[in-house]
Amino acid sequence: MSEPIEVTQFVTEVGMRLRLMRVARGLSQADLAERADVSRQTLMAIEGGALSTRFADVARLLWVLDDVALQTALASAAQDAVYQEAARTSLPRSKRRGKGEA
Repeated sequence: MSEPIEVTQFVTEVGMRLRLMRVARGLSQADLAERADVSRQTLMAIEGGALSTRFADVARLLWVLDDVALQTALASAAQDAVYQEAARTSLPRSKRRGKGEA
C-alpha cells in the first residue's frame, strides 16, 4: 500500500529540515547519530525521507538539535480539542479472568 503524497512530502520535508539543522550546527552524520543514540544508517534514512523510520528516533534527533519550534508543535497536541476529548474518554479494558476461568 502506498502512502498518500502528502505523507511522503511531509516525511521528505522533515528529513531535509533535520539535515539542514545538522549541517548548520557543524555536525557530521556520525556525530549527530551518536549524540541521539541512533545508528548512522537510521539518520541517513531519516534525512533521505524514508517512510519506515521510528518516530522515537526522529524525536531524539530533534531533541539533540534543539529544534524548539518543532518540539513545541508536537507537544502542543495536548492542547488539541480532539486529543483532550480522547484523553477524557476512557478506552474499554479487557477484564482479567480469574484462575480456572475459560
